Amino acid sequence: MADPASPTGQPEAIKARKVPRMTYKQEIQTIQNLPKIQRFIVVMKIAGVFLVAIGIQGIVTATWWMAVLFIPLGVIVSMMPIKIRTDRCIACQTLLQPGAAICPECGAPQM
Repeated sequence: MADPASPTGQPEAIKARKVPRMTYKQEIQTIQNLPKIQRFIVVMKIAGVFLVAIGIQGIVTATWWMAVLFIPLGVIVSMMPIKIRTDRCIACQTLLQPGAAICPECGAPQM
């Protein structure tokens, strides 16, 4: 359908708001701040895979208690890091409001 408000009768494109890019210093600071939490997330994902593997071994060897215990535990452990949120900006370490996607101080996007 044509938009009657535009002079050509064509619908107008909606432009996204441009967010300023992070500076080199902010990117380096972000990289330095990430590994602490990222290492924990990677360890949790790997631990979840191992727990599921132990559960599958329980299915193969007909040790059903292992399957019943370790498969759900592995799935839970693997899914837990998805909810990790920090209350600080990754780039400048200022406190953020709950649910903030962009830091009001430096404009860096949050994970």
